[in-house]
Amino acid sequence: IVSGAERNGALREPLAESGQIAVDTQHESASIEWIRSGKNTDRWAWGIRGHLMWGLAPPTGKPDDGPRGLIRIRYPVLPDGQEDLLNFIAVEPIVNGRKHYSELEPSQLDDLQGKRFWVARPASPADHGDAWQAGRLTRCDTGVESLEVQVQVERFLNGAHVWLTITQRSDLPDELQLTVHAHSDSAPMDYCILTATMGNKARARHLWLDDRVVSSLDLYPDYREAAFTDHHLFPLDQLYRNVAGDVLVAITTDEQDPSAIEPFPRRTHWYYGGFPVTQYWRKPAGHWRDDLHVAVNARYTYWMSKQPIPGGISYENFELRERFYDAQRFHFGITTDPGTSRPRIMRD
Repeated sequence: IVSGAERNGALREPLAESGQIAVDTQHESASIEWIRSGKNTDRWAWGIRGHLMWGLAPPTGKPDDGPRGLIRIRYPVLPDGQEDLLNFIAVEPIVNGRKHYSELEPSQLDDLQGKRFWVARPASPADHGDAWQAGRLTRCDTGVESLEVQVQVERFLNGAHVWLTITQRSDLPDELQLTVHAHSDSAPMDYCILTATMGNKARARHLWLDDRVVSSLDLYPDYREAAFTDHHLFPLDQLYRNVAGDVLVAITTDEQDPSAIEPFPRRTHWYYGGFPVTQYWRKPAGHWRDDLHVAVNARYTYWMSKQPIPGGISYENFELRERFYDAQRFHFGITTDPGTSRPRIMRD
């Protein structure tokens, strides 16, 4: 693994995977504290302490931290470095033009809402393996550590059947690489969209493209319904590319202090209690195609509520899309930029 261009914050990307060795718990880097489900936490959670954490709902039953069928994204934005749930990532495969939704479609395994996600190599959620629950931790010859977790996804009713490889690196501790694979029995997919579904938590109103920022207030000036707006698409030629050739797109709040606002007074529901951050998608150079584009929608009210979002309509779903091919990958990350300035990862 070698570093790519890093001028003005250009992100690094491995050029090879040679020289990797397995790392056991006793020999993990002293400077990096990995959180690994089944090894040092009872939660279905993985990541690096003090940086981006991600998790799954328990493989059975109804979760208490949001819908099932979603990857939980957590980040230490709260006082004293405490983490908070900032977003979800859903899986939305399209087969013959029909999109299905991982958090909404009922499970065929237990009839509850939301597809079941589990960590295991076998195709059956009954075969959970403790070794795979913790993920595979490796170290390359430069000392960079990488935690890889295989996430199985229950088959969708449109025939899509996918699994994900989620990878986090010690030199990019605030970013996840999500690689999408199709099982051999999957229906052919037009797309398999990975969408960040909860921009309203941060009241994200700025969408950062190549040479401009697009406000949700300008994109949807008259929308007042208690539903989702239509998606708005921005093609590849409007997206930012850094000096390494990566494509990036980001969302931020337009508020200096989002924690000062309580959407539901005396309740923590939808309260963003931390400092503002940048949330972004990235496609590394050499791993994107010409049909790559960004899609966003927005809400005027909070989901499943008639409560207007303080400050006005905000982006909700935020995604990079390209037509499906096996082992395509998307990177999702968070940086601690001030919410109202251009993200540092998008400055030439």
